[in-house]
Amino acid sequence: MSVRRARDKWAAKQWVRVLAPRAFGYAEVGLIPLTRLEDAIGRTVEVSFYDITKDVSQIHIKLKFQIVHVEDSTAYTQLKLMEMTRDYIRSLVRRGTSRVDAILDVETKDGISLRVMAMVVTQSRVKSSQKKAIRRIMFQLISEKARSMDFDTFIQHCVLGTLAAEIEMHVKKIYPPKKAEIRKIKVLTPTREIPLVKPSAASIAS
Repeated sequence: MSVRRARDKWAAKQWVRVLAPRAFGYAEVGLIPLTRLEDAIGRTVEVSFYDITKDVSQIHIKLKFQIVHVEDSTAYTQLKLMEMTRDYIRSLVRRGTSRVDAILDVETKDGISLRVMAMVVTQSRVKSSQKKAIRRIMFQLISEKARSMDFDTFIQHCVLGTLAAEIEMHVKKIYPPKKAEIRKIKVLTPTREIPLVKPSAASIAS
């Protein structure tokens, strides 16, 4: 391909800004070049939570958004996956501690299905009976919160650490925790089926 043809090909493309969904304040998470706007549908964009908040303490949280709608050079997304980096998880689990995992499928108040993976790391090793009690607390709290919250609110509680802090508070009754985390969330409902809430024109302009 000649330089001129390559230049013409790029000149024909349109740059589209990609916005995070409502739970993440419609933050701009990227720009993508497109020949046709409809080609964007289904594409995914991966960022860290730090890219949105500029808070370095949240750099270990990875987010995957999927484009579900394009309008006026703006691509709107839904959350597809949230997970914490392996390096961060390894940094929490040290010799002499116990890691207790809980994996469960839940449905939010507005009918969105999620697979939630949580963990508690204790300050020292615990017995099997204590692990079961800690896991029971995680199952109960995560299920209750999901049922009582809509999708966006539940995601915010997980990503911002609010739900993990509540788990820590309850686990203290069993054994002192070193750290609790919602380490991964996978959205089971197809993103195209999640109701899209677009921002107002004023908020996009800002």
